[in-house]
Amino acid sequence: MIVDLAHAVAASPTAGATGTLLSGSSPAAGRDLHLHLFLQRCREAFQAASARPAAADDVAARIFAALATAGDASGAPAPARVPACAHLPAALATASAGPGAIPALADALQALSPRLAWYRRAGSQLLPGPFHDGHASAIVKGPGGLEQRDDVKVGLSLMAPQVRYPDHQHPPEEIYVVLTPGQWRQRDGRWHEPGAGGIVHNPPGIVHAMRSGKSPLLAVWFLWLGP
Repeated sequence: MIVDLAHAVAASPTAGATGTLLSGSSPAAGRDLHLHLFLQRCREAFQAASARPAAADDVAARIFAALATAGDASGAPAPARVPACAHLPAALATASAGPGAIPALADALQALSPRLAWYRRAGSQLLPGPFHDGHASAIVKGPGGLEQRDDVKVGLSLMAPQVRYPDHQHPPEEIYVVLTPGQWRQRDGRWHEPGAGGIVHNPPGIVHAMRSGKSPLLAVWFLWLGP
């Protein structure tokens, strides 16, 4: 379902338990309504997650405060798709039936998705198993995204059923807003399932991975690149 953007922005809540995370409901100067609504729904989904890790609040406050200012939209790449994008409709349908703020986020993502340049992880063709054609990523904000900026990177992860994203690590701190069933793991710890509407927090440099089950996995991720 594609929502009425003007109505959705006007009706969107602008305050909550996390205070500044939901500050303002008008698009930043130079930002179109589809992208504004997507970011607003991400904030609302984060605020609505009652069981989010306490450490996620600090980095989320920095991320959403930075995102209140629009980046440069002049260098957005042309839309592109990879094989795993065939699973996006099913993932969005699952998210649209999810709890709390997740259906509204799924609607906003559905409206934005035709503009995204989906890609596969570099070198994935060398890995065994279904990972190469079973995963897709897209950048919404940051290098290669719809808005260019160097303080925050916002993207999407999509995986076909029964696919494991390999162990990896990166210096920036990260949070995920989870839209569908799927499991995450840090280091050699136990796999856990946050559930639709759950939040995953990865401290800087920690080794982590994720995997899908019987249905596609879809999540929004945020990397803090600032000081």
